[in-house]
Amino acid sequence: KAADKAARAEKTRNRFISLETKDGAVAIFPPPHRYFFPLDEAYNLGFTWHGKGFMDEVPGFGIGIRQELEGDRRWVPWSNAPPGTDQELGLFWLPSLDRGEKLFDRVKAFTHDDRFPSVPGHRTFTSHYHIEHATKLIEARKKKGTPVLPPILRNPQFVEVFKNSGIEIVHLAEFHNRLGRLRRDPDEALPLLETLHDECARLSDEKFLLLPGEEPNIHLGGHWISFFPRPVMWVLNRAKGKPFVEEHPKFGRVYHVGSPEDVLKLMEVEEGLMWTAHPRIKASTGFPDFYRDKPFFKSDRYLGGAWKAMPADLSRPRLGWRVLDLLDDMSNWGTRKYVVGEVDIFQVDRTTEFYGHANVNYLRLDHIPRFEDGWAPVLKALRDGAFFLSTGEVLMPRFMIGDRQSGETLKVGPEGRAKLQAVLSWTFPMSFAEVVTGDGKKVYRERIDLSHTGAFGKQTLEKELDLKGKSWVRLEAWDVATNGVISQPLWLE
Repeated sequence: KAADKAARAEKTRNRFISLETKDGAVAIFPPPHRYFFPLDEAYNLGFTWHGKGFMDEVPGFGIGIRQELEGDRRWVPWSNAPPGTDQELGLFWLPSLDRGEKLFDRVKAFTHDDRFPSVPGHRTFTSHYHIEHATKLIEARKKKGTPVLPPILRNPQFVEVFKNSGIEIVHLAEFHNRLGRLRRDPDEALPLLETLHDECARLSDEKFLLLPGEEPNIHLGGHWISFFPRPVMWVLNRAKGKPFVEEHPKFGRVYHVGSPEDVLKLMEVEEGLMWTAHPRIKASTGFPDFYRDKPFFKSDRYLGGAWKAMPADLSRPRLGWRVLDLLDDMSNWGTRKYVVGEVDIFQVDRTTEFYGHANVNYLRLDHIPRFEDGWAPVLKALRDGAFFLSTGEVLMPRFMIGDRQSGETLKVGPEGRAKLQAVLSWTFPMSFAEVVTGDGKKVYRERIDLSHTGAFGKQTLEKELDLKGKSWVRLEAWDVATNGVISQPLWLE
């Protein structure tokens, strides 16, 4: 009998386990994102358990959720439990008369079956993946000595995972590991980029756009992300006497960058964007603060920073406060900057716990650009602040102050008042929304209690705001599982 078997971990989809009896069933599952320690891998380590004598603490039979005590056995995740805080080790119970697939469907509905749902007038965009697909292909061809396309790379699983997750546009961050050093050698760098560009084009279609990108991590300080609106050939080094740009007989226009000034010039010429990866933590500790007065940061080519639920602190009612604080600070610095959601993991395939570690950006775009036409509209939406960031369960299809949206400028009258109108939809019951404003020096927060809401709802928030003396405003909202949605700032004059 199952009740007599020793407890063991179980790798499941959607992070839940259920127990059925003759009278009904109960499903147990954790908060879908908050539960996971931030790492750069998304391994499924078996987050549920069932059986007898679990950890020598449960004498009889039981089921539940669990964490692997040693994590993925590499290093400590970026988590914190400050002294004196209440760490909330939450889980959800769903009792039901339904069993089997009907019960599964009820649980999966809370995360749209681990899929980022479509929002009219928006396209889903995700960034910062070290999948190293191009690296694997280059190494396979070098080993064979011929331009082969191995079956495992012909239809890579990560494309399937992204599509099944509702993601339409993916921005990579390649050559971060084994071949990264070769990006400084012109003879090696250009073939690497050619392979990356060719594979992105091959794997893109009319409903899915795979875009080249890198995390160069030189010249500026800390870690940063590069993004261009078309394939660009550039070398991360500029030897003495080497021109900034030259025509190559095979690869065409090639740029050589050897300084912050070169990087900025490249971004201006090619209309690219750059931003701080994992700001204020890891190898970007102290950034972008350390270079906030530099010309490249003040440029409109510098987008801002990237948001991820890191570090973890189970006492806080929101995820990723580190970068939300940065967003508010940058807004008070007087620079029109934004934060784009990043995932920053290395492996994405059918075995990974992708959704729990993911977030997505909803760009105000009416179509997905085709690779061969370039993807300038994607960069424009980012640069214009025309997007919101979500963990997937809470959505904000509409956010207006007066007659303006995020990224736009509202001229406030002498009375300093304007009306907020925001549409929220959710799966888990909501907890609160918060209007965040700043005056160039301080940050102000006005909380809107949403604890009266139930599961699977939709509501239009309407509120008259006092914006006198303020220079920007944004909105965020969080549910009882600490899933959330974050607008970009709307600027005030």
